[in-house]
Parts: sequence; structure tokens; C-alpha cells
Amino acid sequence: MNENQVKNLTIGLLVSVGIILVYFLIATAIDGYWIWNYDKLDFAATGQVGDFIGGFLGTIISGAAFYFLYLTLNEQRKSGIKQSFESRLYQLINLHRDNISELEYTKFYKSKLEKSESRKVFRIVVQEFMDCFHEVKRFEKMYPELEVFKPDYQAEISKIKKVNNCRATIKELAFVDIAFCFFYYGVSKESDTILLHKFYHRYNKEFMIRLKTFLQLKPKEEKKKAFKEWKNFVGKNVSQMKICFEQVYNHYRSTNKNNIDNEYQSLFSNLKLVKYYGGHQHRFGHYFRHLFQSFKFLSQQNFLTEDERYFYAKSIRSQLSTYEQYLIFFNSLSSIGMRWEYNADIENLENGNKPENFKFITRYNLIKNLPGSQYYEFGYRKFYPKVDFEYKEDITYKKIIAGG
Repeated sequence: MNENQVKNLTIGLLVSVGIILVYFLIATAIDGYWIWNYDKLDFAATGQVGDFIGGFLGTIISGAAFYFLYLTLNEQRKSGIKQSFESRLYQLINLHRDNISELEYTKFYKSKLEKSESRKVFRIVVQEFMDCFHEVKRFEKMYPELEVFKPDYQAEISKIKKVNNCRATIKELAFVDIAFCFFYYGVSKESDTILLHKFYHRYNKEFMIRLKTFLQLKPKEEKKKAFKEWKNFVGKNVSQMKICFEQVYNHYRSTNKNNIDNEYQSLFSNLKLVKYYGGHQHRFGHYFRHLFQSFKFLSQQNFLTEDERYFYAKSIRSQLSTYEQYLIFFNSLSSIGMRWEYNADIENLENGNKPENFKFITRYNLIKNLPGSQYYEFGYRKFYPKVDFEYKEDITYKKIIAGG
């Protein structure tokens, strides 16, 4: 109960007591009873009236005292719960900062290896994901005849798309998922078991095996000669690239590893090198888990109003850089991170929670600060139409909408 409610209750109680007292005095007067005569007080009458008023008011005051004591203790309990919650929440925010400060990534850039730390890592890895996404699309152009989906998953992803009002195609969602999984787990031999489990019930095996081999041909950029071979390969037109890849792939899958044309030998040798997509699970696994649990913890606090909950969510969101929001955006569209929104975590529905309460991207506008209306070909509202994106406040955007 807030301060205004307590004030209103107190006023109501005093008014009620006053009305009852006035009613009693009027009723006694009508019945011919007076507590005084014109010449002297009638102490017998006043004593009886005093006993009644004392008993009546004493009971009211005692009851009110107990009630206000209850309110005080209840407010203290609520205040204690809120203080405990805030302490835990700000502890989670500090842990988030610590997770970011520990990030490191060394990558070849402009003819030398450069080490990036903390938030600078996000910009590099977001670009790495985009590279992988575009290469998945490039591969699909070579094999348009290959089916991407397994039938059951095609039906499932279509349902997810419809429920979330997503305007992207199911193939776009699939390519984001596939690219993010390869980017996140890597394409080395060690990732085979994880990716097999991820893709087995979702995508056509032949499509995925060929695609992974295609991505494995891309070496670390510091392997200059091999990386140049890759650049020459992907620089070909689609038909030439397919002929070249077929030679390498068939040789890779054959038992005779010694019989390949010299024209393709250099590219084939890239399969033995350290891969460009080495994976980031070790780097971002705990980052995503911790951030997700922070918003889940906030959403489970049923004593908060929606405005209070959103205020605390903004405190967490304010810690996220632009490229962090990009990474969260792409992660949430993949099978790894769909619990953020598309397949919301609803295990607590028995406690009175609704599925919408766990759609964190929309509920807390987690990616509202993404600049512009799209990143490369990714239009934000196509995937998240209910997010109140910041760019919508731009005067140019408002003029376009008003004139359109």
C-alpha cells in the first residue's frame, strides 16, 4: 500500500468515526436524553455517555492501531524484498561488466595480428557473423536444387514465424540459424558432434555436409597464400565456383586422396589448415547465459509493477553497446537463442506468468538502440515488429511515414 492509499484510508477512518459520533449525539437528543440541563450538568448522564464514547472510540482506535501496525510491518517487508532484489540485480549488472572486461580476440587485420579487448570484440565478431551469413547465401546459389529443410522443421519454423508476426521468409530464418551456429561453434572437426545434434532434425543432411565443407575451405587470414586462394575461388561466377567446389568436395569424400587435378590442389589443401570460423562458444557462452538469466530474474519478480520492471530493464539495457545489441539480435533469431523471444522460456507459467512475459526482446525493447532501420539486408522490424525502435523518433523517418 503506497503513501496516498494510507493517507486516504486515515481520512476515511476519521470521517467515519465523526459521522458515527454525530449520529449518536443526534439520536440521543431526539430520544430526550441530554448530558446537561440548562442550569447544571447531569453527571449520571454524562458518565454513561462517556463510558459509551470511551468504549466505542477505544475499540476503534485499538483496531486502527493494530491495522496501521500491520501496514507498517507489511511495508517494511516489501521494502526488504525490494532492497534484496535491487542488490541482486546490481550484482548481476556488475557481473555483466566483468564478463565484458574479460573478452579478448586476436585476429589478422591489415597485414598483422591485432588483439581486441572488452567491447571492441563485439564489432569484430558481428562482422565475422555477417561474413558467414553471406557465404551461406553464396553457397545456396550454387545448389538451388538442394532442399534446405526437413519437412517437420519446415512446418515448425513456419508456425514460429506466424506466431511472432515475423515478415522474413523461413529460408532467411534458416540461413541466420545456420550461419550463427557455424559462427558460434566453428567448422573444425571438434564441432561435428554439436552441429550434428543441432541440425539433424532441422536441415537436409546433404545440404549441410556440403555447406560445412565449403566453409572449411576458408582459412585464417594470416595464411596469406591460402586465403588468397579462397578469395579467388569465391570471386568466380556461380557456375565456375560450383565446378571447382565439386572437384574438391568429391575428392575430399573419396577414399583416394592423392588423385586431384593440380588446378584444384591448392584449394583442397585449405581443408588441412586452421579454419577462419574457429567458433566463439568459449568466448560468449557464459555472456549469453548470464544476460538471459538477468532478464529472467527480473521477469519473475511479481511484486514489481510493469513500469518498475521496465525501469530496471533499462538499467541493464543501458550497459549494452550497439554491437552487443546486434549480436543479441542475431543470436535471438538462431536456434541457439530463440528463447529470448521466438520460443520464449515459459516454464514458469504455473506461477501466473504469461508467455509474453518471457519475450524479452519485445517486452524490454532490448534492441531498440540499433541505428537506422536495418543492418545490411536485415530490416529490424521485419523480424521484431513490436519493438519500439529508436530510429522511429528520427524526424526524417516521421516525415517519410507522414508523406507515405
